[in-house]
Amino acid sequence: MNATQERQGQNTTSAKPDIKLFVVCHKPCYVPDLPFLHPIQVNAAANGHMDFEYHDDDGEDNISSKNRSFCELTAQYWVWKHVEADYYGFFHYRRYFSFFPEKLKDVDEWGNLNFDHFDEFYNNETGLNEEQVRKAVEGKDIIVVGSRKLSKDGKTTVGNEYGKASFQHEEDFKTTIRVLLQKYPEYKNAVDQYLNSTTAHECNMFIMKRDLFKEYGKWLFDILFEVEKLTDVTFYNQEELRIFGYLAERLCGIFFTQHELLGKNCGELPKTYIWNTEPREEYVKPVFEDGIPIILSANGKFSPYLDVAIRSMVENSSPDRRYDFIVLFNDISAEDQKTIRSAAKGRDNISIRFIKVSQYFDQSKFYLDQHLSIETYYRLVIPDIMPDYKKVIYIDCDLVVERDLAELYDTDLHDHAIGATHDLDVAGQVKLGMNEWPLYMHHILKIDNPYSYFQAGVLILNLEKIRQTTTVKDMMACAQKVNWKCHDQDVLNHMFNGDIEYLPLKWNVYMDWRENDGRSRGKIMKEAPFTMYNEYQQARKNPYVIHYAGYQKPWDVVDCDFANNFWKYAAKSPYYTRLLFSIKRSLVNDFYREKEKRERSQGQGSAEQPQSQENLSVKKKLINAVFPYNTKRRAVAKSIKSKLKHESFR
Repeated sequence: MNATQERQGQNTTSAKPDIKLFVVCHKPCYVPDLPFLHPIQVNAAANGHMDFEYHDDDGEDNISSKNRSFCELTAQYWVWKHVEADYYGFFHYRRYFSFFPEKLKDVDEWGNLNFDHFDEFYNNETGLNEEQVRKAVEGKDIIVVGSRKLSKDGKTTVGNEYGKASFQHEEDFKTTIRVLLQKYPEYKNAVDQYLNSTTAHECNMFIMKRDLFKEYGKWLFDILFEVEKLTDVTFYNQEELRIFGYLAERLCGIFFTQHELLGKNCGELPKTYIWNTEPREEYVKPVFEDGIPIILSANGKFSPYLDVAIRSMVENSSPDRRYDFIVLFNDISAEDQKTIRSAAKGRDNISIRFIKVSQYFDQSKFYLDQHLSIETYYRLVIPDIMPDYKKVIYIDCDLVVERDLAELYDTDLHDHAIGATHDLDVAGQVKLGMNEWPLYMHHILKIDNPYSYFQAGVLILNLEKIRQTTTVKDMMACAQKVNWKCHDQDVLNHMFNGDIEYLPLKWNVYMDWRENDGRSRGKIMKEAPFTMYNEYQQARKNPYVIHYAGYQKPWDVVDCDFANNFWKYAAKSPYYTRLLFSIKRSLVNDFYREKEKRERSQGQGSAEQPQSQENLSVKKKLINAVFPYNTKRRAVAKSIKSKLKHESFR
């Protein structure tokens, strides 16, 4: 009987072989939820039990305490001693087999097929499903990682390669081979053949039939425990201490070669490398029963601006309401997350969480340009990953908020799917016939009334209505079928046109980019219908949300429109100094440089021209925002200014 039959008493003619593939993990990570995959934690004796199916210190017979030098072998030892199956396999938390042997020809120089993360695409490309796994495994005695060429010139062999790395010692390998041949002289031919090979089977990854795995466990640890007695590792560093993991890789290749010579049914499979295996939350649960969910998305580079945006929202929040901030991300570091969370310090009514969602996105399938990153599409998965939420605010992070977002959240959407403001920039471009917007609006977006187009930087999402109307799968497919001008904003306009509750423009006031040559966004927006433009003009007087959409950002152009509002909150951010160093332009300085250039070209003097009262006022406001009164920062700045002035007269 096979292992499954022994446990369940099934008829021997109907039961399928029990295949157990163990995924070795030393930290929390994502493991696909498949019946044949079994995550096992190593070094559990030192780190305590994490949320994995198995642990390498369960039961008395284990070597978990040896993990520093035996690495993934502590998992192999535990399985050898404690688990029954018909086939045993071992993966790493970020290295799996592809179950299509024909893809061995597609691996890179390190023997890998590379993937960003686990998803449906990965499963299809690698055959990570029960049918394909059984097809590749059943009938084989032993499967190992496809052989990798050790050097381009073909001169490096398994026998002379060990010891070339600074953390490996040739003498340790010689000791291992000596012990092997003393204990198992019948391996002489396999040792000679494999050590003279210019290709190697690496990573301690394999799949073996039950009897062979039991034999391998006895053989491997018999050798390694003896080598352990003969080797002094007292002065080995952290990498050198991984000695028995390194040695086992070579021994696994020898074991495979031995049974290949004995005529066993042996095979090779490609190795995959998955770059992102961070734990996933399948869905996000509310922190507060009556909280206001506020969703943002950003990447690591945008952390400082995200921090300023959140601090502006926190500062204008009410102590009587609860706020559930959720940042959708891919690569924001743990340090940056901690810094940004500090915005809620001392506020029990505010939660700031970071949810990784990159596994839903294959960046190559989405249209992007130089101004936007894949994170802009993250909002499309909100209905699926937040099933317990009925309504949320989605808000960009290149903005500051001057009003309590609870007021926005309380807006009645009248059963519409989305609450959003009109997009005056696009409305003006449509009127002027700029950038082919009229044709694009009609033929691609399929919007009959071009002035119904909305701006997606500040949204109220009626998730219940959205789920009734469409699916995340359909939205993602729509996002990938066209090179949308405005990316996910166009996707939402295309799919939800006619189902919008238009919000007052004061909830999304565009900054007016301006150039010294007279060009400005304001001139474009002025061409929008009068009622829209008039509302915008009124909203500028008391904006609730100031949106720095476009290419002029206050952290780049220090005196752009509404820059003072940004620097007011930036001065309270831990990223403040970093933000100051990111400044690239000053419109006022650009103006005087251009003016001086013109005067010189006309043969006029280059004497410094007096600045207008308006420009002096702008500069003064910016100086006060960046270097507030009665602060150490202002005192230091004055000291530096004084020194520079003194130096200029020497």
